[in-house]
Amino acid sequence: MNWPKRCASEVRLILAYALANTQAALEYRAAFIVQVVAMIANNSLWLFFWWNYFQQFPLVNGWQGTDIVILWSVAACGFGASVVIFGNARQLPALIMNGGLDAYLGMPRYALLHVCIAATDPSAWGDIIFAIGAYLLLVHPDPGHIALFIIMVPLTALIYTSFMVLLGSLAFFLGNTEGLAQQLFGALISFSTYPMDIFNGFVRVILFTVLPAGFVSFVPLQLLHHFSWPLLALLLGAVLAFTLGAVALFGAGLRRYESGNLMGAQM
Repeated sequence: MNWPKRCASEVRLILAYALANTQAALEYRAAFIVQVVAMIANNSLWLFFWWNYFQQFPLVNGWQGTDIVILWSVAACGFGASVVIFGNARQLPALIMNGGLDAYLGMPRYALLHVCIAATDPSAWGDIIFAIGAYLLLVHPDPGHIALFIIMVPLTALIYTSFMVLLGSLAFFLGNTEGLAQQLFGALISFSTYPMDIFNGFVRVILFTVLPAGFVSFVPLQLLHHFSWPLLALLLGAVLAFTLGAVALFGAGLRRYESGNLMGAQM
């Protein structure tokens, strides 16, 4: 198999879907703008809270105001990229339970990829715009740090997406896990926006394993502060582990999947 050619083909498919989904969202331009602006305002409000806190207490356990800005920027941009491109991953439990995977299984493309890229969340563009604006306007990074930030975004996006797929694939084995998946994914988002040093012991272990909040915020923050190849290798290893784990669990679950006998087609 020609892997470079196959990878290039999959990238083109992902980009084509992302463009088509965004164009579809823009058909309702007013609603799209309202969602984006609302998300920017929501993120800005939380960041303002932290920023104001650090104005009162400039140094807390080694953390400064700019650390929170970087933390939020990386987490928000990674989440936004994940949901804009792989937005349908959050619907995986529902698709499994109601037989909605049938429409994807007969296609020549890899089913999991096709499921994930089939839809987008327009409001996630607000996360991306907020993250880029906050990082550039409040941190004032040099070109090297901007380049590193750009590298961090797809890596954190892959962890977010893989975690969504892992949670969604549990529906193959446990039945309806939609509520559980939403709660755990919400927990990941919440913990990824808090300073990691406030957690210790067992909780901190959880945040680097079961709930990978440390890899979507804290590790990128450390890399943007003091780049090191071993730390980057650790992040890449985590991305690879979660991605392969998601693919493996979905594949194992698919062998148990019972068709809903639905007729449908996807573009």
